[in-house]
Amino acid sequence: MRESEKICIIDDDEIYIFLIKKSLSAMGINNEVISFLNGSDALEELIQLKNNSEELPGIILLDINMPIMDGWEFITEFRKINPDKKIPIYIVSSSIANEDFEKSKTFPEIVDYLSKPVELETLESILNF
Repeated sequence: MRESEKICIIDDDEIYIFLIKKSLSAMGINNEVISFLNGSDALEELIQLKNNSEELPGIILLDINMPIMDGWEFITEFRKINPDKKIPIYIVSSSIANEDFEKSKTFPEIVDYLSKPVELETLESILNF
């Protein structure tokens, strides 16, 4: 991942967001991190970035189960803004339901399905895509 690329975290667990940011900092990753507590707020901001010709994130870490707009709804709506570049999305969820894992395979934007908590080695490897 290029240092200039933003990292987007969409998760309703504020502690998880804090831990991921701390982990990134501990790994020496200085990329800008934008975070949102639901898919709706994230979508709104990403649309704003695109409309203002600002840089979209280089990667999205997305939870599935969130209030207002869940991860599946987010991806469906995110497709509609049609970003110029393909943005890899990693599902990061505490859900161990096989249905969620199988559903993630139906979205070409989803690169992988990771279970919480994400280990530092895993986080580092996905950021070095």
